[in-house]
Amino acid sequence: MRFLEFLRALASELAWNGKEDPTVIPRKDRQWRAPRAKDRLGIEGEKHAAAELERAGWKILERNLALPSCEIDIIARDRDTLVFIEVKTRRDEGYADPYEEVPETRRDRMRRAKNEYLRWQGLGRETPCRFDIAVVVMPEAGKPCMNHVKNAF
Repeated sequence: MRFLEFLRALASELAWNGKEDPTVIPRKDRQWRAPRAKDRLGIEGEKHAAAELERAGWKILERNLALPSCEIDIIARDRDTLVFIEVKTRRDEGYADPYEEVPETRRDRMRRAKNEYLRWQGLGRETPCRFDIAVVVMPEAGKPCMNHVKNAF
């Protein structure tokens, strides 16, 4: 009898529907800490990237969404495609190829996070998705610019 009660309790813990998925921890529920200078640069780069994408007609769905496998900088919709965007921010243009900016381990975590997000939103795996990289250059003086690589991996 105790074993059946254990199984019922376990099943209720594992059961989820839509946004009540216990494995998804939105950023707002995490403990806040003051951003470091490096983090502030990244935050400004993400703001710039989101603004550029909105100007291009994209709909920003999520920013800095913390999922169990990793944090996704921007999740947006480009027409009927769900786009997961990794933003890299630099002070000068001396950066490497955008594809090299995101290591393979990070790409693998983003692929897992995509599946978690689809499950959390109640979307099927057949939902058209892609992964983009946005490299934002924010010089000390002058306007920031963005190099957006669509379907990067």
